Amino acid sequence: MKTADVRVALRSRFCSPEWALFFEVGDATGVQHNRWADAVAINLYPSRGLEIHGFEIKVSRSDWLRELKNPAKSAPVQQFCDRWWVVAPDGVILDGELPPTWGRYEAQASGKLRQVVAAPKLEPNEINRAFVAAMLRRASATDEDLVKAAVSAEIQRLRQADEQRVAKEIDARTRRFKETQEAIAEIEAISGVEISHWGKSEQIGRAVRAVLTSGVLETWGGIEGVKKRAAAILAQCDEALALFPAAEAKADECNT
Repeated sequence: MKTADVRVALRSRFCSPEWALFFEVGDATGVQHNRWADAVAINLYPSRGLEIHGFEIKVSRSDWLRELKNPAKSAPVQQFCDRWWVVAPDGVILDGELPPTWGRYEAQASGKLRQVVAAPKLEPNEINRAFVAAMLRRASATDEDLVKAAVSAEIQRLRQADEQRVAKEIDARTRRFKETQEAIAEIEAISGVEISHWGKSEQIGRAVRAVLTSGVLETWGGIEGVKKRAAAILAQCDEALALFPAAEAKADECNT
């Protein structure tokens, strides 16, 4: 699980209108800045005490062990919080390792948080202007982050749409090419002419056109018409030959 996944889970759990959530909140701004929390959430309901919750996000065992070596580093922000939490996936934190002033949320693969140990109520210091300025700075950055995330999501959506259109076009052209190849193979098998190896494509085209326009491939009536035209041509040939009796006799003498 990544830090971004844990942030999504925090946004889902600590969301408006009840909560205002900020990430990477320092204890101050400028040169007064000393430490920061991974997240801070402020409850906006007076009936619930307007509590401030601080969070440390740990996504690896090694990261958590580094935190345990120096737990006091969270104090600059924790001093303003009513409750303090660590948020980590299962297996990062072992039993007995949680500091007594901390609560624990388990970040689940489903994108939700499961409370494992309730955070005890602390006695926070009054927040000062420096801490307020740090939260307001992160509020502004959050707006920018949301805009960037929205733009990135739209770019990704458009890219996926383009990829889908290209894939469909490639599939359609591939299918048409395959159908054309199959048709050529069928014509070659029937005609005995290898079209792909015979460069006289114009002659092939003329021959095909002559056959198609002759009516040979049409109905019985079309074929009967071809037969009648052929008979008429033969009759004309006989009439023409009858005009040349001498030539015909001489041809007979030669044949004998």
